[in-house]
Amino acid sequence: MKAKDISNLYLFCQAVECGGFAAASLVTHVSAPTLSRAVAHLEEQLSEKLVHRNAKQFQLTTAGTEYYNRFATIFSQLDEQWIQLSNSQPSLTGEIRVSCPEPFADYFLQQIAIDFMELHPDVTISIQFSSGTERFFDDQIDLALATAPPHASHLIQRRLFQSPLVLAASPEYIKKYGAPERVEELIHHRLLAGNDMPYWEFIEDGKPIRIPFNSKYAISSLRLTINATLSGVGICLMPLGPFEQFSEQGKLLPILPNVECPTGKAYMVWADRKLIPARVAAFRDMVFERFQHPVGFLNSIVESTN
Repeated sequence: MKAKDISNLYLFCQAVECGGFAAASLVTHVSAPTLSRAVAHLEEQLSEKLVHRNAKQFQLTTAGTEYYNRFATIFSQLDEQWIQLSNSQPSLTGEIRVSCPEPFADYFLQQIAIDFMELHPDVTISIQFSSGTERFFDDQIDLALATAPPHASHLIQRRLFQSPLVLAASPEYIKKYGAPERVEELIHHRLLAGNDMPYWEFIEDGKPIRIPFNSKYAISSLRLTINATLSGVGICLMPLGPFEQFSEQGKLLPILPNVECPTGKAYMVWADRKLIPARVAAFRDMVFERFQHPVGFLNSIVESTN
């Protein structure tokens, strides 16, 4: 069956449903003469008379009734599926697949997802944990929150936020193990971070220094890492905002305050600049809107660890 035959069959079904070519032209935005020619071409292709028609009559033949009954339901289902997947649909539907590091989901992305689904009940959201974009297409991801910009040129990125990091430890830890005075002394201390941290990089006296990371305790959760630090387990790198609040409470002290620590960054990544589903674009925009005021995110870190 050729594409032209399918088109003619669709126009035939529309004409039958509307009760004539003039009425169908208003629905299909195809002129009545064009609709009439489409049905005539279909009849010629099928070698069957489908419609008895004149200026005052539009009546199906037996063959026309059979073709309409067989194919009208199929076209109706296609229309329904098309509307559900189309960006022009009146309400958002479908699944959004997101990847992000676990701390991002823990502190803010889950709440945004819940709020978004409350606004759009026909949308489902799936979140999987990943800090990179290497499996973006293999896992059919719609949006990724990554801690480093992607290398693939066909992925679009936009920085979501950045936060200075500081070294911190509890007064109990410093009392028990002492505080390092130089960066290289960190090697002999109990360091806390996520499982995917190969090294820490600092600038001391104007020179970059990398400290191979052999963690005392590694867990891919910023909240739990900070909790362990507050409990005196070791030294961690953490965002400046939460540190300042814990410092004011006397719960954490700065380690090597004159050393320049790295900056934590996060990027939003997606695959196409134009052809992005409406539901994905709406969720992406909600995330960006929430991060116009990142103080709330930083405060949530403190609240979740108290």
